[in-house]
Amino acid sequence: MTPSPPTLRQQLHNQSKPVSSALRSIWPKVSPVIFYMEGSFMPVNTPQNPEWSTYADTLIDRLRNRHGVHFKNENEDPTELDILFQKLEGPEPAEHFKGTAVFPSRYVPARKMLAAIRIAATIGTTEVEHGAFLCGAITVIGGIPTTELETFKDTITDMFPSRWKIIEPDMTDGYLAKNAQSRFTRLVTDSLDKIEPLLVLQTDGIALPKALKIVVPAPLYLFPVTHDVILKFLASGHLADQAPGAGNIRAALPSEAELQNLSTVEICAALRAPILHDAITRLRQISKRDGCADGPRLEDMHGDSPALSAARRIVADLQAWKTGRVKWHEISHSLLLHGAPGTGKTWLARAMSNGAGVSLVTGTFGSWQSAGHLGDMLREMRETFSEARRNAPCILVIDEIDAVGSRIDPDRHASNYRTQVITTFLTELDQIGTEEGVIVVGTSNFIDRIDPAVIRSGRMDIKIEMPMPDADAILEILRFHLSQDIADHDLRSLSRRAVGQSAADIDAAIRAARSDARHARKMLSVEMLQAQMNVAPDDENQARTWRIAVHEAGHAVVAHALQIGHLDSITITGDGGNIACRIYNNESRLSDIENQITYSMAGRAAERLIIGEVSAGAGGPAHSDLALATRSAIAIETTYGLGLQGPVWHQDSDATHLGTPAIRDRVLQHIKRAETRAAKILQINYHFVEKLAGQLIKDRSMKAPTIARLLNGVTSTQADAPPNNHLN
Repeated sequence: MTPSPPTLRQQLHNQSKPVSSALRSIWPKVSPVIFYMEGSFMPVNTPQNPEWSTYADTLIDRLRNRHGVHFKNENEDPTELDILFQKLEGPEPAEHFKGTAVFPSRYVPARKMLAAIRIAATIGTTEVEHGAFLCGAITVIGGIPTTELETFKDTITDMFPSRWKIIEPDMTDGYLAKNAQSRFTRLVTDSLDKIEPLLVLQTDGIALPKALKIVVPAPLYLFPVTHDVILKFLASGHLADQAPGAGNIRAALPSEAELQNLSTVEICAALRAPILHDAITRLRQISKRDGCADGPRLEDMHGDSPALSAARRIVADLQAWKTGRVKWHEISHSLLLHGAPGTGKTWLARAMSNGAGVSLVTGTFGSWQSAGHLGDMLREMRETFSEARRNAPCILVIDEIDAVGSRIDPDRHASNYRTQVITTFLTELDQIGTEEGVIVVGTSNFIDRIDPAVIRSGRMDIKIEMPMPDADAILEILRFHLSQDIADHDLRSLSRRAVGQSAADIDAAIRAARSDARHARKMLSVEMLQAQMNVAPDDENQARTWRIAVHEAGHAVVAHALQIGHLDSITITGDGGNIACRIYNNESRLSDIENQITYSMAGRAAERLIIGEVSAGAGGPAHSDLALATRSAIAIETTYGLGLQGPVWHQDSDATHLGTPAIRDRVLQHIKRAETRAAKILQINYHFVEKLAGQLIKDRSMKAPTIARLLNGVTSTQADAPPNNHLN
């Protein structure tokens, strides 16, 4: 006789095996911990029993009963699920479905199970719960992620049916509704004088009304996901029968900082695996997805550039705050990095997060705007800031922050849209600035396009320009990517020749060189890298490079001789050169301005002196040497009141210069006289020009200490003083 197929109830019952009473008696006292080594678990049991563990059992039992899962005795009344099975399958007594399941949370959604444990740890004890149900009692639970508000509210409703009046922010499609704050404030305010017990759920991006803060000065904050929470979750779920004897689970778990960067869904998805080993492995993998193990690390970066120094200081302050040595208001918690594209601004921000051991949250106006119309864009912006709050402590990087625009932009097209975006952005910056744990790092290619209110102190405390990387910075990039492939002395040589290229250029060249090696089926070589970076020795115009070095050396010698500023760095490439000189504050006398014009003309004078003829290298764009010298000379004659016409001011200085032959002649005289003066200074210090230019050819970049050493001995005599130009 063929047996009849098992009923649905029997199928479910057959999948279960009783959990021994011994297991239940052992688990609350001992939490097994996993020591992960070479794919195996070494048994090491460590006693762990958090104070809220017993209360968590109570809430979990309520949740199971709500979902028709029994974990108690056989004398209870049938649940709704038992009755439903009885109706579907006939007269079989519902009591037969009762019994302990080896999978006690099979019918309880994992998200609710995890939420229940965190709520239990937040409230703590049954006594606290009873106090929260008294007439007039108000309980506030803050720090609930916006994306998980619905899960936590549903879980609370299942465990505490009809006990609280619950107030939570309005949500639309998983995001805060447009009027969520105003409606939330009104609902809370209207309920403060009522007698029924009140539960207020606060999410990221929603502020508590001032009146509520007075009534509840110390609201509860949602308990984070810790090792104890995960162990309790494992003990209460489908892996409960595998945990005892499995070994050192706690040691195999990701760090608590990594766990707290994961959402409830991510944790539950990882622990869905039917085998404990696989579940822990998945949890470790997903926690490392955006972890700090990959990418640049601040401690591996060498140098003393202003940007790197500021990043180190902020990270050191953040770590001091994390250990309680300083208070949040005592540290700078915002930084704006600006400069040319590809200079490594985002790279440095990633290194900051890795160096501090905190998570990285990123957002861009482009990604926010891609969400749709203005309301969608602002919603995505707020969600990025909320994500940063959830992941605190963290680094929040806002790339291409100049896309925010400016309210003083003369282009009035879409000015209303721009104003709303800027206003919302300012509000988010102000709010996150008052909270603890989030370092805001903005990156920008065009700082002058940013609304002044965005970059004022308090919103962006520190503002630093990031120049193109020098030889030392390039060497660190090459070492990070190529230390296993290329000898260090070859990397040093390559770094010097690559000066002038951005970090992004170098990164792209490395990828291209690796591709060349794969397709050629050869080992990666220096020659492949040189070809992709366009720095092969045979491709360089030696005469042009020497001229560039002489030009920059001329600027440096005159600057040092006249003591007009501090020489920070000099770089030369096959495409040009650059000298960074911070001009000292002066009295704006005629002699001070003449000194600056002389400095501007020094490169051209050095070319004539050393090489015998000048090139067009001093001219060209609006920031060229000739342009700077010309503007200064025009200002002497038209706006400073120091020129031919005496104390007069012309509104349109360029038009006055072009339309007044006498002024035009005076401007030319200023520039020619400055070049002649520069040539005299360089003639006296001829040896220093050649020595500095030669070293530049070798090193390609220099910093202040090296420059000062090579220029030690440069002379400046009274004969170098500018002629008397007072005309009145």
